Amino acid sequence: MSNKSYKIVTTQDEVVELMEHIESNDIIAYDTETTSLNPRDGQIIGFSVSGQVGMGYYFPTRIWNPQSQQIEDLEIAGIPCDKIAKKLLKMLVGKQLVMHNASFDTRYTNNFYGVDLLPSLWVDTALLVHTVQEEGAFGYGNPFGLKSIAIMVQKEIGLDVEKAANEEQLILKENIKANGGTTTKENFEIYKADMQILGEYAAADTDLTLRICNHFLQILQKEGLEKFFFEEEVMPLYREVTVPMEDRGIALDVKLIEKIDAEIQEDQKLYGKKVLDSLMALPKTREWIIDQAFKECPPSHKGKWASVYAEMRELPLPKTAKGYSFTAKTLTALTDPMDIAFLKEGNLEALPEELRAKISLKLWKEKNDGVYINIQSKVQLADIAFNYLGIKPLSETAKGKPQFDDDILEALAPKHDWAENLRIYNKLLKIKSTYIDRFYSKAENGVFYPYFKQNGTVSGRYGSDMQQLPKPKEDGEAAEIVIRYTNEIRAFFVSREGYKFVDCDYESLEPHLFASVSDDKNLQEIFSNGYDFYSYVAIKTEKMNGVSADKKAPNFLKKVDPVKRQRAKSYSLGMAYGMSPYALAMSLGIDKKEGAQLHAAYLEGFPGVANWIDKSREHFKEHGYVKNKVGRIRHLNKGKEVYDVFGDSIMDFRLRKNLSQEYGSEQVQRWYGDYKNALNNCLNFQIQSFAASVVNRAALAINRAFKERGWDAQVIAQIHDQLVMEVKEEYADEAAKIVQHLMQTTTQPPGIILKAPPEIAINLRDGH
Repeated sequence: MSNKSYKIVTTQDEVVELMEHIESNDIIAYDTETTSLNPRDGQIIGFSVSGQVGMGYYFPTRIWNPQSQQIEDLEIAGIPCDKIAKKLLKMLVGKQLVMHNASFDTRYTNNFYGVDLLPSLWVDTALLVHTVQEEGAFGYGNPFGLKSIAIMVQKEIGLDVEKAANEEQLILKENIKANGGTTTKENFEIYKADMQILGEYAAADTDLTLRICNHFLQILQKEGLEKFFFEEEVMPLYREVTVPMEDRGIALDVKLIEKIDAEIQEDQKLYGKKVLDSLMALPKTREWIIDQAFKECPPSHKGKWASVYAEMRELPLPKTAKGYSFTAKTLTALTDPMDIAFLKEGNLEALPEELRAKISLKLWKEKNDGVYINIQSKVQLADIAFNYLGIKPLSETAKGKPQFDDDILEALAPKHDWAENLRIYNKLLKIKSTYIDRFYSKAENGVFYPYFKQNGTVSGRYGSDMQQLPKPKEDGEAAEIVIRYTNEIRAFFVSREGYKFVDCDYESLEPHLFASVSDDKNLQEIFSNGYDFYSYVAIKTEKMNGVSADKKAPNFLKKVDPVKRQRAKSYSLGMAYGMSPYALAMSLGIDKKEGAQLHAAYLEGFPGVANWIDKSREHFKEHGYVKNKVGRIRHLNKGKEVYDVFGDSIMDFRLRKNLSQEYGSEQVQRWYGDYKNALNNCLNFQIQSFAASVVNRAALAINRAFKERGWDAQVIAQIHDQLVMEVKEEYADEAAKIVQHLMQTTTQPPGIILKAPPEIAINLRDGH
């Protein structure tokens, strides 16, 4: 194992030593320790650097005082450490900096010290690992976490990271707690650790970062991905688009959010009442309520039930903190035979059934949050629907119980008002919690700061909380009220005063790229002639006559037979994603024979697709990976290992059955799943990752074009295949032309022409 030398810098001599370390090394790992995960409102309490493997320096600027429970600024020889820190950080400018999650560290450093290290960022190790091992440290916790990656390659980097990391965490957590801090996942107060413990922990992290960088750079070079990583996409995109997007954020119309929040709450109440009224009108539902009341709140001459009885009867009994007193002495005050028979003798039969029901119902309603039926409880609704209303369930839960879910609601909605209103009610709840509450609670001075993870997906598409924005809905896709709120969400995001959005969305990007990558002339003809994709595929596959894929034609398929066009949506891109005949049959609800015929007809109608599928799978079987058109790699090692042992025979059910006797069904099913996934992934990756690169490279080109012109403008969001630019109002029109041109031409897939018409708007709803 390598020797390690980690130093906490607290003296003038040590500061000089740190300066010499920075000066003498060109490649330096850098990391910050902070009081908050928010780079806009926290403090930097120190930072670490490492320019040589095995060495690490931690420079503390402030420290937690357990006695005063305050953060105290540090000095060295009477000079504030913040002043020294700023000088040290300026020395890092121009170096080749290596960081792990650099967006955090560079933004924090710039906000707190005014030193911009982003242009000096050379490698983000999380992105480096993602480029050569796209699933990261799968099975080691956070797949792109520093410690997870280090543990995965600990032998290669010469450290027993797993043991050290466990020991570090235990010591660190105990120390933080001893100093009055918390160590929960939501609030890990690392800044409250002792300087020595925190310093060694921080210096170890930069050492790990440097070791990981060195190790994976060798793999990057071996796989021929250096240009892709350093020049064409990964790091340029990160420095020039991703981090600036996260830093700028998007303005919110807070007043509109508050208005919509108030309105949706009223509509929730309205539809909740409609559901309850409809259910309560059913005799069987009322029967369930009474049964539930007696089951959960059974009549008793003691406790709360008896107290409610006494209160209703206005009995002359003394009260206690828990209710009425029912001692032998207090009960002597009773004179009514019914009261005596019930409270003294416990004779329930002495009470009229109506009175028993009235009290149990009152208590049940109190226990059930003030309602007879909790329409948010799937357990209650399942019991009513399946056991009282006699509705046949469509599926079961993992525990084998009838399942009350969206599928059963969708099936019931056409026949039952309560089910349709419940569907609307549930959708309103989801819109409020997923969008309205989230954006409102996370707004900072009227700005929402999204995250954009370049390693968030295997394909290279961003993982982002902006990807969760609902797509605009059209009439007929949902209830009118749901459409209204869904379409309103995007209006929450607005351009700042004096700016406009240039909002540009690729038209059918993945279908276009499918046509290009497969080199199928029939698919390419769709786009060269401006045909409707799904209509054309349906006509070609199902050999339909008398209909057209021309959107302007009177016999346009979507007009004359929308069901057939809708059906084609199930398989048009499904083939590119590896859909089997069986899966096709299941998705359309047809028998296996018809599914196989349709599958074969598709491949016959689009021979280029059939050829591409065969070639892609052969490449995977031979090499164990697949590349997209711009060089991004998808490794399919697990599938390759299975193929090398069993070949295609693992797809044979009879072989799997025989193998199960020797290896167990779970292991055999895992092999089968790995191979099947590889057969599919070697296809869909080529489309999805190419789409990611098309959008990513366009965003990069746009920001560079804006910078060349000296404009106050930048890409502020990527949402699926949509780019949103915020530009000064006076050059919005010119910017729109530039954006459209760059989105359509930066990457030019063979055989097709990309289309990305721009819109100029003041919010995301009016743009697209």
